[in-house]
Amino acid sequence: MFWPTFIIAILSAIIASQAMLSGAFAILSKALSLGCFPSVQVIHTSKSYAGQVYIPEVNFLMGLASIIVTITFRTTTEIGNAYGKQLEDPKFVFDTQNR
Repeated sequence: MFWPTFIIAILSAIIASQAMLSGAFAILSKALSLGCFPSVQVIHTSKSYAGQVYIPEVNFLMGLASIIVTITFRTTTEIGNAYGKQLEDPKFVFDTQNR
């Protein structure tokens, strides 16, 4: 049972990281086109798809942030607790303001 779970976890991590990178690049590309963000190097990775971009600075900062989170929390349990708290805090604020 270990190996099927391990393979699914690896695939899930790959999909999640791709989704996060795609979202960050999309938001940054839009901010650049609106003039809301300083100019950075944007590399278009595909001639047939306009939205395929690579921004080295964003990739570096996301990698650095991942390392900082890993060093700060040290265990997956602590990362999970921080994630759960992050999800609950806005809900609590929203619920207390709407009473």
